[in-house]
Amino acid sequence: MIGNIVKYSDFYRENPPKDYINLIKNIPKEELLVTVNAINSRLKPIMSLDFDDSREVQINCLNTILLNNKQNLDVLRCSKNLINRFLDFPIMFSLFTRVTCLYAIQEILNYEGFNEGKIDYTFEIRENIFKFLLIINENILKYDEKYNVKELEKEYNSFEFFMFKELPHNQYYNTINPIHLIDKSNFLFEKINSDVLYGEHLRKYLKDSYLCDEIGDLFHDVFSIYISSNDEVLGLTYINIEPEKHPEVVKFLDKLSERITFDKLSYNDPKIFEFLSIKKSPIYKCKSKNENIVTYLILDSILFLEKLYSLFINDFWFDYLKPNKVCTRKDWGNFIGAYFYEPFLEMIFKNMFKYNKKTIFKHTDDLKIKLSKNEIEYADFYIRNKNRVILAEAKSNYLPVINGYKTVSNIEDFKKIDLNKFYKDYGLKQLVEKTLKYFHDYKFLLNDDKQVLSKKIKLYPLLIVNDPIISSNYAINAFRNKFKELLKDNNIEINSEEHLIYPLAIINTSDLQKIEQSLKNRDENIFNLLRHYHSITNNSIKKNQDILMTFSNTSDRIIKNKLISKRIKLKNIFSI
Repeated sequence: MIGNIVKYSDFYRENPPKDYINLIKNIPKEELLVTVNAINSRLKPIMSLDFDDSREVQINCLNTILLNNKQNLDVLRCSKNLINRFLDFPIMFSLFTRVTCLYAIQEILNYEGFNEGKIDYTFEIRENIFKFLLIINENILKYDEKYNVKELEKEYNSFEFFMFKELPHNQYYNTINPIHLIDKSNFLFEKINSDVLYGEHLRKYLKDSYLCDEIGDLFHDVFSIYISSNDEVLGLTYINIEPEKHPEVVKFLDKLSERITFDKLSYNDPKIFEFLSIKKSPIYKCKSKNENIVTYLILDSILFLEKLYSLFINDFWFDYLKPNKVCTRKDWGNFIGAYFYEPFLEMIFKNMFKYNKKTIFKHTDDLKIKLSKNEIEYADFYIRNKNRVILAEAKSNYLPVINGYKTVSNIEDFKKIDLNKFYKDYGLKQLVEKTLKYFHDYKFLLNDDKQVLSKKIKLYPLLIVNDPIISSNYAINAFRNKFKELLKDNNIEINSEEHLIYPLAIINTSDLQKIEQSLKNRDENIFNLLRHYHSITNNSIKKNQDILMTFSNTSDRIIKNKLISKRIKLKNIFSI
């Protein structure tokens, strides 16, 4: 987790009450959810690319909870006392995080004993909400166990351990560009919808499950509504919609707001951080105050948007394809990789290099090599400029819970993980044991400039991933260390007469989308971006904070404008 969160016991210097839900049970559920929504929306407005953990925003969130509008002197005085107490904490401490909000929302949704009558707020009642959230912070950190880092490092790769150990927190702090995710969702939907087999099943699934008829138009409407859902005046994220004008959208949102009951988990079970109830139903239908308007509270704007993407992959598989035995999990995974993910990346790369005639880009059929009676696909992507070559493997999968990767709370849990399978599933072993190992055996079969390939080649190994967890700071260093180990195991020299192998880089799909237009305009060069990244993260000369930098961190320093590709025609995505 980035920084530290303030716990109840640290702030109030006493143990938190065990029945902490009693602090807030006299407050209507909807009003509690609105308060947490207001905090979450301030930490990251829907169109913001980053979380704002500044002290100013933290104090703004605290004032929002306390209803401090600087008009009531008693409230102002009490609020100031709490603010001053917070300011005594070191600068890296935060009162509220996205995980605080998600955990709190889950607790509120799971409890059915709230007072639903009208309430006259006092400062003490509002402070109880604040206390409740600090106790949530206490619970968030309770699953942590003490361990000896020096002893850990003797036997294990500490980056590997912390990659899994910190997942419950860190998986929710990746930045997201809404336009990019909508673009990806739209591409995915069109690929499935146009497929002879899966298209018919998708339409049936959405009609049966979400009462949708005109699927394409519906999702355009939903995306448009999402973009306009942020109320900057109130600091809330919600949807107001007229049923008579948008009956199909209302039917869809009603289904999306239906609560699904999951087993209540212990606070020290890492699976509690999956927040399944929110992921499955990321909006909350509010009580009607105007019969002509329906209001839905967006519980978390990122999860709402991700739902419109995962709906076509995970939900479609688990809720329809699997129970109806339409295909196997492997069939579905192969379809997503071959007909959605790789073509999506291919489209981005082709657009990047459209006006760059000096860069050679090869993919799919271009990289199929015939060996005797067999044919292999050498790599997913091959990019060359002069004697510099990127060899890339792309993986569309997401980290599952069932394999234990997301439930590591101690070293014993870590020991149970099948790390070889993990690195194989995310393409690292293939990248080393096939693509790099046999580069010089296959390079002259790639229909590229043999004269250039006869020279010493600078090789840039690259993994392109869809899961932001795999491109996060702890993950990239765990992968980089494993990469070096695999090179050694396969007797591959880093620097030889024939080649120089650069360190491993991991780029997320969203990173490619961010740099797409700048590379198309030739304002930047992908090799220069990778070289800049490697120069910053060179662990032989850099401090720990530099080693933990991701490609996204470093590219963001260089590319600040033109983050949305002109390829994305907003009018084709939104009904605007």
